[in-house]
Amino acid sequence: MIIMLPYHPNVLLISGTGSNVGKTTLSCMLLEKFRHIGIVAVKITPHWHPQPDNIHIIHQENHLMIIRETNRNTRKDSSRMLRSGADRVYFVQNIIDDGLLKAFPIILNDMDKTAPMIIESAAMGKYIKPACHFHITRPLSATHKLQNTNIPIDHLISFNGSTFDFDLERISWNDEKWIISLKPEKQ
Repeated sequence: MIIMLPYHPNVLLISGTGSNVGKTTLSCMLLEKFRHIGIVAVKITPHWHPQPDNIHIIHQENHLMIIRETNRNTRKDSSRMLRSGADRVYFVQNIIDDGLLKAFPIILNDMDKTAPMIIESAAMGKYIKPACHFHITRPLSATHKLQNTNIPIDHLISFNGSTFDFDLERISWNDEKWIISLKPEKQ
């Protein structure tokens, strides 16, 4: 049986093969490049992290917490996203993937639903069809194997710690959707 996921042309989805492979680095590079268009960034983690008292909680229940990040001055990835140019950042702690079915509409109801979005999450690809899904990995070694997650990936991008093997000039926004061109447009 084929399941049609809801299409969100305003969403770029970024996932990776693990921690420290360059997901947030790519997110922040894109936020800097497109800082003038009012991007909403979403950082989703399947791990529960203690939070300070002075946070802006949008929603909280047993296995799900949605925070609107307002502090630019921490070492958290969500703060990095704000510093890089995101208009708004949401940090989602979600222990059970199904909680994302609840989290995404809550976030959409708290923002302009047509705003450009960058979502950093592997699991979100189970529930929505983004304009593009970038999956980040470190350069493959002879023993490295990609995991089969059954989540469609549009571009597998390698990050060597300083550069990506994908030309970010191929990415553009046309006031309603993200576009990934075959070649960068000449200026």
